[in-house]
Amino acid sequence: MEWLAPERYAAELEAEAGRLGAAAARQPVTTIVPNCPEWTIHDLVTHVGSGHRYAADVLEAGGPVAYERVGAPSDPDVWTPWLLDGAQRLNAAVAAVGFTGETWTWHPSHQTAGFWLRRMVHDQVVHRFDADPDGDLAPDLAADGVADLLLSFEMFDGLNGDGETLQFSATDIPRSWHVTLTSSGIKWTDGDHAADVTLTAPARDLLLILNRRLAAPRIDGDPALWDRWLTASRF
Repeated sequence: MEWLAPERYAAELEAEAGRLGAAAARQPVTTIVPNCPEWTIHDLVTHVGSGHRYAADVLEAGGPVAYERVGAPSDPDVWTPWLLDGAQRLNAAVAAVGFTGETWTWHPSHQTAGFWLRRMVHDQVVHRFDADPDGDLAPDLAADGVADLLLSFEMFDGLNGDGETLQFSATDIPRSWHVTLTSSGIKWTDGDHAADVTLTAPARDLLLILNRRLAAPRIDGDPALWDRWLTASRF
C-alpha cells in the first residue's frame, strides 16, 4: 500500500495534536487512561509531546539521540498549544531534511524523515482515541495506520511462526492486508487471500482492534492463532 502524501501527514499531525489536546483537557489531570492504566491523562499527553520532540531531535541531530521525557504543562488549558508546538517543530524538521531525505530510524528498511512523521501521526491518532474513544477517523488515514502498524511489527521478535496466516480486510475502503508468520518474523502484502484467521471491519475499527483499543466483534478461523497474535503484537 502506498503512503499518503507528505502534506497530508504534516496536516494530520497538527490536526490530531489539536484533537488530542482538546479531548485530554476535558478530563481531570489525574484521570487514569483505561487502555494504559499505568498512565494518567497528563502522562498520555507527556508521552505524545515527548515523541514529537524526540523525532525532531533525531532529525535535527542527523542521527540517533537519547530519548528525553519532556513533561507536559500542569495546566490542561495549555496542553493543545504545547502539543502543537511539538508537532510544528517536527514538521519543520521533516521539511528541512525532506520527506524522503535519509536519516536514522529504528527500522533498517525505512531510513527517511518521512518514516518519523508517519509513525508519529499514527501514534498520536491511537492515543487520541485513548482520550476520546468515540472519536472518528477518515478511512484512508485509518487504513494507512494499519499499514504503518504492520511495518512496525516487522521488527517484533515475538511474531514468528511456521507459515500461519492472518487476513485483515476493511469494509468501508478497498484496503486489505495479508500477513504470514515466518521463522524470521512477519511478511505482509496488500490484497485478499485465504488465511487461518480473518478479521473484517471498518478501517477505523481495524486500526483500533489491532492496537488493542477495541475488542474484535468476531474473527473467523483459528482463535488460538488470533490470541497468539494479540499477545505478541504488543508495543
